[in-house]
Amino acid sequence: MSTEIFSTNDGKQTAAGAPPDPITAEVVRCAYDNIAEEMALVLVRTSGSPALTEAKDFSTIVFNRAGEQIGSAGYVLLHLASSRIAVEALVEQRGDEIEPGDAYICNDPHTNGALHQADVGIITPIFEEKELIGWTFANAHLIDVGGASLGGIAPTAYDCFEEAVRFPLTRIAKNGFIDPEWERFVGLNFRAPVPFVNDVRSLIAACRAGGERVLALVDEYGVETLEEISAHNMNLSEQALRARIAELPEGVSSTHEWVEYDGRGTPELYELFAEMRAENGTLNFRFSGREQVPCFINGAQGGIEGNTISTILTMLAYDIPFNEGIWRCINIDRGEPGTIVNPVNPAPVSAAHMETGAKIARMVSTLISDACSASNADLLRSRAAGQASSASTGTAWFGTNREGNLSVFFPMDLSVAIGGPAQTVADGQDVYGYQSTLSIGFPDVETHELSEPVLFLWRRLNVNSGGAGQRRGGQGLDSSWILWGGGDHSCFSFQSCCEVPARGYGGGLPGGAGFNHLIRSSNIRDLIKEGKLPTSADQVEGALDPMPGKGSNIPFRIDEMYFGKSCGGGGLGDPFLRSPELVQKDVDEGRVTLDVAQTIYGAKFNERGKINQDETWRNRDKIRSTRLSTKQVPLKSESSLTGQFGAVPIDKNWACSNCQSTISPITTHWKSAIEPQRSELVNIFETSGQFVRARKDKPLIFAERFCPNCGTLLSTDLEVDGESRTPSGFVFDGNTAEQSH
Repeated sequence: MSTEIFSTNDGKQTAAGAPPDPITAEVVRCAYDNIAEEMALVLVRTSGSPALTEAKDFSTIVFNRAGEQIGSAGYVLLHLASSRIAVEALVEQRGDEIEPGDAYICNDPHTNGALHQADVGIITPIFEEKELIGWTFANAHLIDVGGASLGGIAPTAYDCFEEAVRFPLTRIAKNGFIDPEWERFVGLNFRAPVPFVNDVRSLIAACRAGGERVLALVDEYGVETLEEISAHNMNLSEQALRARIAELPEGVSSTHEWVEYDGRGTPELYELFAEMRAENGTLNFRFSGREQVPCFINGAQGGIEGNTISTILTMLAYDIPFNEGIWRCINIDRGEPGTIVNPVNPAPVSAAHMETGAKIARMVSTLISDACSASNADLLRSRAAGQASSASTGTAWFGTNREGNLSVFFPMDLSVAIGGPAQTVADGQDVYGYQSTLSIGFPDVETHELSEPVLFLWRRLNVNSGGAGQRRGGQGLDSSWILWGGGDHSCFSFQSCCEVPARGYGGGLPGGAGFNHLIRSSNIRDLIKEGKLPTSADQVEGALDPMPGKGSNIPFRIDEMYFGKSCGGGGLGDPFLRSPELVQKDVDEGRVTLDVAQTIYGAKFNERGKINQDETWRNRDKIRSTRLSTKQVPLKSESSLTGQFGAVPIDKNWACSNCQSTISPITTHWKSAIEPQRSELVNIFETSGQFVRARKDKPLIFAERFCPNCGTLLSTDLEVDGESRTPSGFVFDGNTAEQSH
């Protein structure tokens, strides 16, 4: 009988006897994922909350007895990290007292890995007779978790005690029954205790259903066989990802980002730094930032690790079955405690995953794109991309509904309907969501109007919001509504991208930022009485009141109008290299306006509105020649490297991917060889038809680097005026300077 030897993450070798046959191994792997999917189905069918039934802001995961992930339903990938941390903490803190029929609640980012306090998790043990054999975990965003703000997100909190009620792995059910004392506690401390308890019951039901299905699998295969097969499957996933990582070049990718905060009246930018090194089949990340701040943007462990794993899964491990084996290939260093990437109690963290955490996702995307672009592997080079928006234009509202009762609603539309990143093979997906929200959605207009006291005026794509490029970024959403049938409301605003948009890659332009605006003392109701339904804010009279990015208790009255736009994804490649046919298609479909097609894409149209291809290419060369005196050859090049963007390594040098002319030796950071052309970002966005909020102090600068030979736009970077930083990029190790395409 043959013996299969598996490599483990600690370098040891374990013999598992004869390996399971591949069909049985795959059947068992799929069985665990299907169990997680059934848990999700139970959750949706038993909950009455739109955040679960419509938006599907939840996850369900199955663990073995050691706390290793063996099955998951990919709704919100961030929970792959938070669930893992929570189960590990439960085993460590309370492992000796776990009994059948227990259910533990957890939502504390500081002690049990929650993304933020509104993400409430339930953990239940799985016992086969008296033996603990595994765990089930279900997590969902619950609309009210007590505290100062709705939705568990407190934009103006100074510490975590102001944010929401926290449960530190609290046992709320014993012998299968929920503790009535806990229910009474919730009844006194939550605005809407009945929906909260109902959703918790749904989470418990999901976990119980998962446990029953695992026991049915045990009856069929036995515990020992299932554990051997799961170990085999984890090793397969680990080996597959390590093999892919091994194709990345040896060197360091580095980048930086900014987290926005204006909740105290002054717009602040808090800088983050990140590095990635691929070494021995492992991705090693190092994150750093300033000391933790007294506002809700601090990034707790669950949000940092969740955004990291999500980006890796979507960019590098998209075709590798997920389980604990994936985690073995990743090291994450958050540095010393007490910073915004490694905060300690009592740092406020109620937007940890959407603020600092989401900016980590942007940085990881750029780190991976830089390393992939420098790789010899065609598959990896094809994974370079613009940044996903990864930014919420979020709001939460409370007031009175049509029946005069409490109205609490948390529209997910502009929070998740955000533009996706441009890809090497296609434009970014419109209303894509976060890279971490594979199955999350937002309700239909009719569902909103049925369940909430609102009337929608419009909801459509946010034109021009996708970053321009050879491949265009995905579009965000443009939406407007008024209160209808209820009373006045108040609002909490949590916008994570007003000033720092998602960056493009390889010469692609940034996606648009988002905003929430109100029109005060409007004539909207008079217009409706006259039978006129406005289709833009310009058609409504009143005083424009831009909402702050972060704000609490903002009044909203029944004679006022709300409108907002969500963010677009970053573009990929020089917009002047975009096919004229695709520019024409964008204009015809209303994704790009005619003036933007002419200015940003250099397009020339005839009197019938049809693009003239030859004139377009001549116009592009003329425009670039005025900006670049060294330009020698046309942009349209027969030597362009298909599917590659920006600068690439060729024959021991960095070279232009379009004309293949040399930029600098491969041992250098190529951006240091080209002096950038700088403009204020707000001026660029006025031309591109996108929104970004202007900064009075230290404005954002848009830095462009062009190929000196053909004039191709090779990179676009963001800077803060007056601050010097090394731009994002990949630097080869000295012993790998022979790297070449």
